[in-house]
Amino acid sequence: MQIPLTDPSSFEPLLIIGLGIVLAFGGATLMKRAGIPQILGFMLAGLFLGTLGVINDDIRSAMFPIVNLALGMIGYNIGLEIRKDVFRGRTRQMGTILVFESILTFVIVTFLTNLIIANIHIAVVFGALASATDPASTVMVIWERHTKGTLTETLMFVLALDDVVAILLASVAISFATITYSGSVLLTEAILATLLELGASSLLGGIFGAGMVYFINREDDRRELLEFELGLIILLVGLAAWLHMSAILACMVFGFVVGNYVQKEKDPVCHTLKVVMSPVVMLFFVMVGASINLSNALSLTVILLAILYVGGRSLAKYTGAYAGAKITKTPPLTTKYLGLCLMSQAGVAVGLSLLVEESFVAAGAADIGMLILDVTILTTMILQIIGPIAASEGLRRAGEFAPVCVEGRSSTPVATVPLHGEPTNKSSPEVYDDESISP
Repeated sequence: MQIPLTDPSSFEPLLIIGLGIVLAFGGATLMKRAGIPQILGFMLAGLFLGTLGVINDDIRSAMFPIVNLALGMIGYNIGLEIRKDVFRGRTRQMGTILVFESILTFVIVTFLTNLIIANIHIAVVFGALASATDPASTVMVIWERHTKGTLTETLMFVLALDDVVAILLASVAISFATITYSGSVLLTEAILATLLELGASSLLGGIFGAGMVYFINREDDRRELLEFELGLIILLVGLAAWLHMSAILACMVFGFVVGNYVQKEKDPVCHTLKVVMSPVVMLFFVMVGASINLSNALSLTVILLAILYVGGRSLAKYTGAYAGAKITKTPPLTTKYLGLCLMSQAGVAVGLSLLVEESFVAAGAADIGMLILDVTILTTMILQIIGPIAASEGLRRAGEFAPVCVEGRSSTPVATVPLHGEPTNKSSPEVYDDESISP
């Protein structure tokens, strides 16, 4: 019997998947103990396997359906977070804040990155990716501290819809960028095709959502529909990929319909579904980590782009949120600290960067796609450390931490930065446990 230990690339697919999940779990455990989001542990496991050659380009290509499925699951859970009740009476206020912070981020990051690469077609992609905000890490802070108030409500709205804006911007930016290299389509035609794709994706997700709601509301025991719900997500992702639609947007609309129109007493199984989803999303971030090329990621160009990206994005998120809140006469504490809570970046930005890479490879510009992916991954690692700490501090200063009992008295913590482990409040109806599935 010959054991091919000298050629890791010859490992069986199931062996690679098993190694990825086990190493990701170990990495996540270490990160959690250090107070760092688990996503970094997932990506480091992938980096380790990629460096050893266990996950090479061929393996990544073969496992790309897992990437699509994970993006669909992330989109589904973002959709579940968007509650229509939050819109009532505050649509103009929250919408203004959302537009200001997302568009300003897009403009500033596009401008700054263009200073280095001198290519506006690529810079707009960086700007679009930078507009996305990670809901999971911030939601962990909200749960751990049982925060409540105007800032928390506004933050939940922005976190949910920020990624919708990012998906729309990224879709248009990808079309704008790739036509430069393919040269086969006019810009107006590409943008119209993109808008048609987004509209069709939303319609497809809405149809699936309506069907799911119909069956759930007529089933006495929703637990029997767990397999059906998971099957619909997989079917929707596969159908969207086959029809060249946006799987993440379709699943986001699907999740929105399910989250808002399923009868409340039949909703708790969502948490069971998320447990099933966790290994898939874990593998997604392992694939992301395996995509890192250390020699490229540590090059001067990537480092300079990452510095400008992080600096410009942080400034734009804070300034844009402040300006939007000020214009709409939002309460002072929310106006002052909302921007601090929008620093995290993870799943959507990284997932979109993988789609960007694939698009550039298809257009014959693989080096550009890899540059965008390397910068996005490096900035995500930085922002996943900074973001939760900034969010915790912003919510604390706004006075929205719940009181804690100290020697029989109620007091509010004033300087504690929470560790980002499992949430302690599982009963909130407006947030979901996303740490393992919606980074």
